[in-house]
Amino acid sequence: MPQKKRSRGIAPTQGIPLLLMLASLLLISISTRSILKLPGTVTSAVTGGVQYVFSSIGDFVKRSVFSIRELSDLRNQYDTLAEKLEAYEALQRNYADLLAENARLKEQLGFAQNLTGIKASTQIIAKDPGNIFSSYIIDKGISSGIGKNMAVAAFQNGIQGLAGKIIEARNSTSVVLPIFDQRFYVSARLSRTRTEGLVSGQGSADNPLVMRYIPKLDAAEIQIGDMVVTSGLDSIYPSDLAIGRVKEILMPEYSSSAVILLDPSLNFSKLEYLFVIQKETEDPTGNLASKTVLQERDRK
Repeated sequence: MPQKKRSRGIAPTQGIPLLLMLASLLLISISTRSILKLPGTVTSAVTGGVQYVFSSIGDFVKRSVFSIRELSDLRNQYDTLAEKLEAYEALQRNYADLLAENARLKEQLGFAQNLTGIKASTQIIAKDPGNIFSSYIIDKGISSGIGKNMAVAAFQNGIQGLAGKIIEARNSTSVVLPIFDQRFYVSARLSRTRTEGLVSGQGSADNPLVMRYIPKLDAAEIQIGDMVVTSGLDSIYPSDLAIGRVKEILMPEYSSSAVILLDPSLNFSKLEYLFVIQKETEDPTGNLASKTVLQERDRK
């Protein structure tokens, strides 16, 4: 019995080394596989990282190129729209200019319809340097029936005003002497008091016109702002064309006449269109006829 008991205690002890051996072999096998796989794992990790980096760089470059191309397209579209906008603005300005020109022409047409004796409607095309810029060149002449010493009027701000007279008629152009020139004289009267005098210029549109030969007794009735118009008593100018308004009344001490300074009715710096007028006179039969017609009839 004691022998049997000793054999039972030895058997389990002998199996332990065997188990340990098997476990060691298993661990060695697993470690060997891991070691063998380690280079591949590292290579795969490095390759994957490099691929990810290059893929990211490629995506960034693609996005950058696309963004640059998109910005370039947007820039081209902006430039095209800017050019179209500028063209539209130019059209709008031209349209506004055409409307203003149309309004001016309508105004001139209304004046032409209301004033009798108009020989030609003309446009100022230049200033004559031979007369130190004190005369205007208009675009019509002898071929349009214009002759020397014909009156020239303008319509501005609702006023029918005297602008000057023709001093030279050429074939297709004419020279106009404006009323502010020192060589210009016109018989005039005050519209309210009917006092008559002689108006002349002082050589510049910036200087007032001068009305002379007004008796001092009559000057007492004149007021600042009174309108002076053509009297129609000469052979050139029709009556009641506006010349200017009274600006100042001077009473020279050693003269029996007053001197009246006038602001011109027309703004000569803005004149564009002029009307050449031929004064109509009464023939012996009582009918109105132009001076030229009467002269031709008298020759016959």
